Parts: sequence; structure tokens; C-alpha cells
Amino acid sequence: MGPVGGDVRTLVADPLQPNLLYLGTPDGYVFGSPDAGKRWQALGRVAHGVITAIVMSPQNSETLFSAVWTGEVNGEGGGVFVSHDGGKTWQSSGLAGHAVRALVPAPSDPNILIAGTLDGVFRSNDLGKNWERITPLSDSELRNFDSLAIDPRDPGVIYAGTFHLPWKTVDGGKSWKLIRVGMMDDSDVLSLEVNPLNPQQELAGACSGIYRSEDAGANWQKLEGIPYSARRTLTVHQDPANPATLIAGTTEGLWKTTDGATRWKRISPKDWVINALVMEAAARTSDANDRVEHSVAPARVLIATEDRGVLGSEDGGVHFRELNDGFHHQRIVSLAVDAEKPGRVAAVLANSPDQIVQSDNGGQNWSTIKAGLNGDSVTRIFSSPAGWLAALASGGLARFDPGTAQWLPLANTGSFHFVVNDIAFAATAWFAASPTGLFITRDNGATWTAVPFSTGNLAVDSVRVSRDGQKLRIVSSNAMVFSDDAGKSWTWRDLPLDSGGAIRLESADDATLLAAARNGLYISRDDGASWKRLQMGLPAARADDLLIRDHLWLVLMHGRGLFLSQNQGASWSPMKEGDDTSTYMQPTILAKD
Repeated sequence: MGPVGGDVRTLVADPLQPNLLYLGTPDGYVFGSPDAGKRWQALGRVAHGVITAIVMSPQNSETLFSAVWTGEVNGEGGGVFVSHDGGKTWQSSGLAGHAVRALVPAPSDPNILIAGTLDGVFRSNDLGKNWERITPLSDSELRNFDSLAIDPRDPGVIYAGTFHLPWKTVDGGKSWKLIRVGMMDDSDVLSLEVNPLNPQQELAGACSGIYRSEDAGANWQKLEGIPYSARRTLTVHQDPANPATLIAGTTEGLWKTTDGATRWKRISPKDWVINALVMEAAARTSDANDRVEHSVAPARVLIATEDRGVLGSEDGGVHFRELNDGFHHQRIVSLAVDAEKPGRVAAVLANSPDQIVQSDNGGQNWSTIKAGLNGDSVTRIFSSPAGWLAALASGGLARFDPGTAQWLPLANTGSFHFVVNDIAFAATAWFAASPTGLFITRDNGATWTAVPFSTGNLAVDSVRVSRDGQKLRIVSSNAMVFSDDAGKSWTWRDLPLDSGGAIRLESADDATLLAAARNGLYISRDDGASWKRLQMGLPAARADDLLIRDHLWLVLMHGRGLFLSQNQGASWSPMKEGDDTSTYMQPTILAKD
């Protein structure tokens, strides 16, 4: 449904078909574009983790390799994965359990792959079927590898960047040498590139800036000109047809030099974080006598960003345009549906320049609605009787005014400028959950008063209320507190000890409650007096969110996906991408209204 864009961690072009692009996301998905980014299609999910590299087999364009790393509960994990159908399906190709941060092919031998992991460097001589470690297992320095490059003529010459300076081997890993002369100490080497036309020349992008070597890494020269704050260089490339032109992607924008790094110029806004880039050589031609070369077109530049998806330039970086059609991968942290107009949806996006977006046609088109926020972060969005309400990270609420298309502070909040965790709406009152207590308003947010507890103020994580405003159900610090008289008196209720504590509550009917807990999903059919864990078809995991309708219950299990019950919790089945839900599901249930 969109909106378009998202976080892109790796971007590559097929060397034989430059218009065929692949991108990888921080949650394991691969997208492909056959037309240089004009249209994207979701291909498949490699694994649950960050895709750090995508490599194409030179022998078969349908064969792709991906490197993955992920932070597991008991340490780092990941591996190398292979697809034989152009990225649609993936299988393990070795190094399971290793956090693979870099993966490169040997230009001179199509069967060799080199992988850099947090615990060493590995080589495959048979295109990923088998792997061998080529760094000493016990060496405390030869670990935490973040980047790799291979000599274009000799696969035994490998450059490897770590969290602490670069290393080199000239004998396929039998021996390694620290190559640090000229490089600032403790430099995290984030990217490495060997000039394919001159293997003596290398470029390194590091946390301390950009370095160049003219003698195969024996000595490094720091390329000055980029401000210190932008020196965390995630990727740097040289125009193959014009060695004096370099483009560097940093955590503070995209930088370019055309004179061999004497002068640099930022060619993007400062707030762009560039994770990867693809640079095509400038087109060149010769005069009739083949004596003088002329550049007839600047290089095409494609960049992968942390929060804007993919952008492209056809004029060497002078102008960029978004290339996100079909790339729908924004991280949505809060969602609301208008109760009166189910096609109207609002969403809060994480790590996006468009913090809040709205659709009036069920997700076909989206527009940003952030005017008036003045840079304040939004944590939640709600559909209220007064329209959209936004909970501000600094405290208080803002209301969206459709007439002016701006967010306005909710009037007269006065001393009740509290942080809002959750809101519930009754017929004549609103209740707001806050770290400083539970608050009530009876005038659509103009004034608020605290709801007292006998034990003093409680930190309230979530709140639910009956339509008449009498039944209040709150979660406070993993415990549940109930009131049947609009907050005049309260009763503590407990989940079983093995639950790990409640996260949120939902009501199915007057007597049936469901509690999302840290160790599963629990149900009470006697209004909270007793509880039982639901297990038939549900994994043992944290229940992150709940959605309850008459004949449809949905629960989001952390790291395991969405599960559905159509028999009031007696059994559950996983929902997968591509499932046809139209027979039992209406669009309005995708968010709480």
C-alpha cells in the first residue's frame, strides 16, 4: 500500500546489464529494477537481518549472493545466502551464524568469493558451496571486518578493512600485514576500492575520512577538503573513465571532486545519509582523427539512502530525483484509520523526512502532513472525534486542522503538558495514558485533570475504556489495574508469573479480555479474574500488538509475524505475504479506529 521509499543498505548494478539493479534493506528484503530504478519490484526475503552486500554470479545472471548480519539474543549471527531465480527465493550458502559484513567476488576468477565477518575472513573457491577461514582463529586483531577489495588481476591479493585499520594479504590469506602508514589510528575502514585500470591505486572510506594509496596500500594519503563532521565515509567511488573524479557517500551527504581531491563540493543536502552508490563511467568519444577525447555525457549516479530510498542523477550529481516507484518499505511506527471514513489513513514514519503521511484513498496515494510541528517528533497518532491527534515526544498533543492543513497545539493544555503513551475514547470523555499518570478530558482536550489512584500516580502504558466510560482497563509497568466506576476505585489484576508482564490489553466483549505479554498472548473469559496462555498455533514470543473484531482476531508476535484466529482464540494460523485475506477481512481492520 505504500508509502514509497525507505532505508536502503546496499545497491548494486549487474555488470553485464547496467540497467538491472538490486537493493537490500536492513530487514532482509531484496528488490529489483530492470530499468535503472524507474520501477522496483519486491523479489524475496533473504533472512531476518541487514543485507550488507549483493553479488551477481558472472556465470549466470539469475544467481545472486547476499551477505547478512543480525544481532541475535546470544550474540551476532547471519551468513551468506544464494538465489538461483533472480532473488525470488533464497537458501543458505554457508557461514551460518557468522555476521557477514562484506562479500566480494574475485574479478579474475568467477568461482572465488571472499567474505568478511566479525570473526574473520573466509574464502570460497567453488562459488559458495564450501568455505575456508583464511585468517588466524586466535588473532585478536584480525577480526571485526567491515570491508573488502580484491586485486583485479590476482585473487590472492586481498585488502580487508576492520573496525581498527586495514590489512592485506598477497598469498591468499597465509599471511597478513597491517597497512596503516598514513592512516589515523583506530580508523574504522568502511569501504575499500581498487582501481581496475591501476591495481596499485586504492581508495579507503573510513570514519576519519577518505584515504588514497598509490603503492598498493603501503602508504596512505588523507584526502582533505571534506568537513570533519562528514568524514564518516560509508562509500567512495572513482569514475573509471576519469580518475580525477571521485564521489563519496558520507553520513552528512554526497561529496564530489573533479580534480583528484584538491577541492570537494557537497552535491546533496547535508541531512542525506548515503549508504551505497552506483556510478557509471562518463560517456566519452574521440574526434575524427582519434587523437583527442571528449566527454559527451556526465556519469550517471545512483545513491542508496538511509531515509529517502534510492535517488538518481543523470548529470553527474548536479540534480537528483527519487527513484522509489514500487519500493514500499517505510517503517511505520503508528497507524490510525478514520472511523467515519475508513479509506482515510494516517501513519507516523520512522527515519523518514516525511514524519506523518496521510492517504484519502486507502493507500493508493500518500501526502505528507507535517506542517506546524516545527521539528517536534511524533510518537503516536490517533483517530479522535476531533480528527487526527498526534502525541509529541516533548509532551502534549497536536490536532490536525484540515482547513489550514497544519498541526495546532491542543488548546489550553496548561500544566498538563504530559507525554502521551495511549488514548482511549468514550462517548463523553477521553482518557490519556502517560508516564505521569492517567488523565481525563470532557471537552475534547481543552482541559485535562488527573485520575487519582489510591497508591498515588502510576506510570500508565496503555488504556482501554468502555463506550459509556465506566470500565477502565490500564497497563502500568507490566501490571494491570481495572476500574468499573470510571476511575473512582481500582483493583489490581495479575497475569501468570511466566507471562513476563502485560504490554497492552484489548476487549473482545464484556467478559473476554486479551493481554499481549512479553512471553505470549493470554486470554481471560471472566473479565480478568483468571488468565490462560493461548498456545494452539502461536509461537513462544512477545506479543507486540493486538487487533480484535467480532470474527477476526489478529496478533503480531515479535520476530515471527502476524497470526490469525477466526474461532475466538481456540486456534491460530500464520499469515504470510501474498495470502488472499479478502474473504474474511475488510481494509478498516488494519488499524484501530
